[in-house]
Amino acid sequence: MKCQTPTKKERKEEWDTHNPTNSCSYLDWYFCDRKSGDYPLRDVSGQGKPEPHYEDGTFNACTSCNQRYLNKAIKNGERYVFFFTKYVGRDKDLREKFGKKYCITGYYEISGWKEVTWEVHNEHYNNTGKAVKCEDPHFYSMEDSYPLEKIDRRRYKSLRNPRWARKHLSVEDTEKILKHFSGKKNRILDYRRETKNLYL
Repeated sequence: MKCQTPTKKERKEEWDTHNPTNSCSYLDWYFCDRKSGDYPLRDVSGQGKPEPHYEDGTFNACTSCNQRYLNKAIKNGERYVFFFTKYVGRDKDLREKFGKKYCITGYYEISGWKEVTWEVHNEHYNNTGKAVKCEDPHFYSMEDSYPLEKIDRRRYKSLRNPRWARKHLSVEDTEKILKHFSGKKNRILDYRRETKNLYL
């Protein structure tokens, strides 16, 4: 949707296999759409954000998004990328409960990567970089999300800007987050359906 990603056959041929050397992870944020209902969708109606592109389980295939941290994760052989946001959607109860804190709402287990070139309209902007993909994207409801402050309360409790968050997480922190999501219902199909509705 709104992203010229290759066909399934082309994706299979183009991607290099990602062979993680550890079970560490890194954090990446996305802007929540103000028209979101039950789920914190990426901001497509306001800023037209295509990443993370959970429709096909890719990240940075559509456009450049925090390449610095992604490149380091690939280089370091990290296994997961966790996505976090702050809920600013239409649900008043969710805004009251989650609107003042950043929460992890989903993750990819990285299975492949490739070099990509994006369409840009600024000659001073670097239009090449790396993208990753996963075979089974996981995204959850806000009620099942994982507050960043649970990783490090002192660091994340008063976080005002996601750019200040510590991005690369240890094996212990990664396992803690995965354990939290274990048994929670993966809402990826709901994310895809509601994101499609926003485009329409």
